[in-house]
Amino acid sequence: MGTATVMLCFTLKKEKFDSEEAHELYQSIPSICFEGTAELQTVCDCGNQGDKVITATSDDGSHVVIHLYHFAYLTVDITYVVDNVNCLKPLSQPFKSQFIKELEVSIATFLKEIIEESKCLSCPIRRAPGITWNYGYTGDERLLETDYEEIVFETQSKWQNIKIARSREFGNVLLLDDDIMLGESDLVYTESLLGIGKNVFKDKQILILGGGDGGILHELLKQSPAFVLMAEIDEEVIKACSKHMKAVCGDTLKKLEGDNYKIKICDCIQELKVAVESGTRYDYVINDLTEFSVDKEKYGFGYQFETSCATLELSLRVLQPGGKYLARGNCLSASNYTQQFEKDVRALGHNFTRTDVHVPSFKETYCLYEVQKH
Repeated sequence: MGTATVMLCFTLKKEKFDSEEAHELYQSIPSICFEGTAELQTVCDCGNQGDKVITATSDDGSHVVIHLYHFAYLTVDITYVVDNVNCLKPLSQPFKSQFIKELEVSIATFLKEIIEESKCLSCPIRRAPGITWNYGYTGDERLLETDYEEIVFETQSKWQNIKIARSREFGNVLLLDDDIMLGESDLVYTESLLGIGKNVFKDKQILILGGGDGGILHELLKQSPAFVLMAEIDEEVIKACSKHMKAVCGDTLKKLEGDNYKIKICDCIQELKVAVESGTRYDYVINDLTEFSVDKEKYGFGYQFETSCATLELSLRVLQPGGKYLARGNCLSASNYTQQFEKDVRALGHNFTRTDVHVPSFKETYCLYEVQKH
């Protein structure tokens, strides 16, 4: 069992919305919302500005909450109890967009003398213990719904929750702490981050920070680098992607070491510090980390470096002169994040180029950066 919540709203005519006749109509709205009997539960004042709240229930436990606002605005939120969770899948009956739009028309017609405008969310909010949680949010915190059909893998590692969900449109998708990291559809992300066709990796020494899905390493090895070291803190991510994200990593993650690469299970910040102390230098450092450190207790968000970003500063210090730092940024909508990163680069006296690319499974445009060391 589960629930489908339908959300409607109506702008009312100011000269009519607060009449006695109008209030009688509001209390009759529940009878339109349910096929069975609608039982009025409460009619009460809300706040001190004249708002009203009306609640009602149906025979099967479904309920409606009607809120009349003093600025001539009416919201109707109906939560239907659903016996069969298959009825909560996108495009399933009965809660398709046609059902919701017809309901909107029915309520608007019923209130026609006092309605100025009506709106509805043309798909329900679906909740149930037996379905995959399909909601996420954009970089600027707007709700989005995915099309995940099932969770094909999930575990809680020492560092984070790891999920791989199957999307009808994007193939398998890796999520860390419920944030989308990469889908099998997202080769454009990997190629854009690397600057394939623009950057030369043949015979180069390369360090990957993170990259547990294996996509960066897999594509780099096609370019015949001299050596690639991948520093990934969470071995469980590697294991999961090796089995369930083959369209991204192929067989690259099956072995932790090859002729010209090594996957080291370690804290990449410590690996960078070791490189600084030992004088190890790279032609490319590629930052494929999550936006925020998984080791929050250790690093928090206030680093003791010239800028707020330890990864950036340490990476620039281990580059050869003329070497490049390639980094994932964040969604274009996450303007605070991108502004801070760009400020940090300038604080260190460097310029950058930014590539904005739409990443399919993110459903957003993503910012990718290239910083060349003087």
